[in-house]
Amino acid sequence: MKTPPIGLPPRTGEENQKMRDELQRLSDQQSRLFAQLQAGENHFKQLARSVWRVQENERRRLARELHDGIGQHLTALHHRLHGLARNPGCSVDERLQQASTLCETAISEVRALSRMLRPQILDDLGLSAALQWLARYSSEDSGCMIEVDVGDLPEDFDSELSTLIFRVAQEALANALKHAQAKHVVMRLTRRANHLLLLIVDDGCGCDVERAWRRSSESESSGLASMRERVNLFGGQLELISQPGEGLQLRVRLPLTVEPGES
Repeated sequence: MKTPPIGLPPRTGEENQKMRDELQRLSDQQSRLFAQLQAGENHFKQLARSVWRVQENERRRLARELHDGIGQHLTALHHRLHGLARNPGCSVDERLQQASTLCETAISEVRALSRMLRPQILDDLGLSAALQWLARYSSEDSGCMIEVDVGDLPEDFDSELSTLIFRVAQEALANALKHAQAKHVVMRLTRRANHLLLLIVDDGCGCDVERAWRRSSESESSGLASMRERVNLFGGQLELISQPGEGLQLRVRLPLTVEPGES
């Protein structure tokens, strides 16, 4: 039997048990930290996928707008000019007028697409003015009555958060006008302590909310999925309240982030 080193008394059974408990505690703590790191890594992977999915949805929509709108107008213009070149004596004035009209339509759509991709007013005058412009532009295009009420906002809060709110409002209005056939939409943006609350209510045809979420999760309808993923990326919550034939309420709650230097 080994003799313990001089000056170090032999450990008692209680001391050995305490050491084993401490080692077990450290082992458990290490396991928890590893699990947290693994969960964090998985979370960041999901966020990266969400960002990528939102970007791809935007590219897909832009490609569709370019193909179905501007692309078709330019193709028709090409046919008109080609026909004019082959038959210069046949209704020249009428064909030139048709070509000019197609050019004006294509130019108008390019400008509209540019404004919707990144409206300059959002950078120059801020979120409130941009939402008012969006409502006016959408109303003129559809004939729908759109009311906008924006409460007191920080003078200069996070520009990315401002862009997010504008994009959600843009998508919600597009859905209300194109799919729900709404005739009246109310949009309200208010501040509650350290949160922003966005409420958009329409009198359209409504929907089955569970089915709408299911379709979005199956990528059958990318607009709703993009809105939800963007809001989630900013730590917010998006809620839909609707029944078929009873209109729809879209509610978004976002934590308010102020730019550095702002109180």
